[in-house]
Amino acid sequence: MRKYILFLICAALLASCGSKRQLAGSATGNIPGMGKGAGVADVVRMVNANRVSEPSLSAKISLSIGTSNNSARVGGSLKMKRDDVIQISLVALGLMEVGRLELTPDYMMVVDRMNRQYVKCGYSEVDFFRQSGIDFYTFQSLFWDELFVLEGKGEVPADDNFQLKMEEGEIRLVNAGNRNIALTFVVDAANLLVGETSFAGNGTDSPVLKWKYEEWSKLGEQLFPGAMKISFRLPKDDVEAVFRISSVKPDATWETRTEVNRNRYTEISPQAAFRRIMSLAL
Repeated sequence: MRKYILFLICAALLASCGSKRQLAGSATGNIPGMGKGAGVADVVRMVNANRVSEPSLSAKISLSIGTSNNSARVGGSLKMKRDDVIQISLVALGLMEVGRLELTPDYMMVVDRMNRQYVKCGYSEVDFFRQSGIDFYTFQSLFWDELFVLEGKGEVPADDNFQLKMEEGEIRLVNAGNRNIALTFVVDAANLLVGETSFAGNGTDSPVLKWKYEEWSKLGEQLFPGAMKISFRLPKDDVEAVFRISSVKPDATWETRTEVNRNRYTEISPQAAFRRIMSLAL
């Protein structure tokens, strides 16, 4: 299963379906840490103010992924340059790279070193991504732990993109402006950072995808999560991937693009990769 961890992460959002749902929410409320009468504009302003300002970083990661029947753990690295690239490298036994995920504004690529195969495609080549407006900037905001709207192209979202909804003491910002899916951001009242982002379709009580953040630590003047827990559904099982992130530092001294030797590697289609995921993992 280890060889297909990155394919699973790329496929996570494909499970979502349906049309947008309208979620009602209050405009103001007694918001923890902000006082009575604070509104959606106050929450959005404070969360946006806490966005990481460092333009690039590198970190060590430990990634575990599991279902009810399978589990795997592998080390590696996470490297990001804002508006340019996200790279995840997976290393077995601390010695050999077994896989790499590279996301840029123009393409997403998964390289399977073990089987000498790779997938490289534009986001519009995946039907659901194209229909829902999911692109590089969606993944960028998820990995940087920040508010966003689909098709927002990395711009800092305004307060009129969200509704404020209080549930059991939680601060929730809801964006249902996309025709296919609704985004819900649970804001951590202790630090006014995004503690969870979830994706749901029309009439879905429970989200198809949840991306949770924990254990923040200093990166420059802001905080960056030390753990990201990604849970999603595939037809036969639930999947949870957990990134443990350490040694986070500003870093721009790495190659931003991966070259694949086409004489040694075979390119396969996204559809073939996702079919393999379904048959292998679950």
